[in-house]
Amino acid sequence: MTTATLAEPEAVYQKVLDLLEKHHSMMRRSLPLIASENVVSPAVREALVSDFMHRYAEG
Repeated sequence: MTTATLAEPEAVYQKVLDLLEKHHSMMRRSLPLIASENVVSPAVREALVSDFMHRYAEG
């Protein structure tokens, strides 16, 4: 495994994408039983990246 430097942003970007895909693949194939490893559903993730994430109510 080679280490990409900041002088190679495309290589760093691709490495991060590859690592994320490996992680997502692992999570799709597993059943996390540790609460801190559980992930939210796609619907919740979609809501978090929407305008609803920045809203709050008091009282």
